[in-house]
Amino acid sequence: MVKKILVPVDGSDHAFKALDFAADLAAKEDASVLLLYVIASRELPASIRHFAEVEHIDGPPEWIYEKLVAKNIVETALERAQEKGLKKVETMLREGDPAKVIADIANAQGVDAVVMGTRGLSDIRGVFLGSVAHKVNHMAHCTVITVK
Repeated sequence: MVKKILVPVDGSDHAFKALDFAADLAAKEDASVLLLYVIASRELPASIRHFAEVEHIDGPPEWIYEKLVAKNIVETALERAQEKGLKKVETMLREGDPAKVIADIANAQGVDAVVMGTRGLSDIRGVFLGSVAHKVNHMAHCTVITVK
C-alpha cells in the first residue's frame, strides 16, 4: 500500500510525466504527494544572471536561482497535481547533490515510493557519472519508479 509519494521535479518533460504517473497512483491509493526541487548548483547561468540584473533582483546566487526558477517549477508542478484532483500535496525546496538529497528526503520522510523521470535537465556529467535516477534507486530505502 502506498501512502506517501515523493516526486522530484526539475521542469523537464520526464519530471512532469513522472508527476502525472504519481498523481494517478496517488488518486488510486489515496496517497499524499511531496514535490521536491533540488537546487543543484550555486553557479548561475549567464542568462539568469543577466535577467536578475535587468529586473534588479539582488542577492546570493542560490537565492536568485530559487526565486526565479525553483519556485516557479514547484508551483507549476503543484498546479498540475491539483488539476489532476490531488488534495494532499506538499512542496519542498532543498539545496545539494540531487541524488543524495532525494534519497535523504525519501528516507527521512518515510515515503513509500519515489516516482521520477529517467532523464532530467542534468548536464553531460550525468552520462559519465550515472543518472540521478540510478543513484536514487541505489540509495533510497523505498520503491523507486522511473518514468520515461
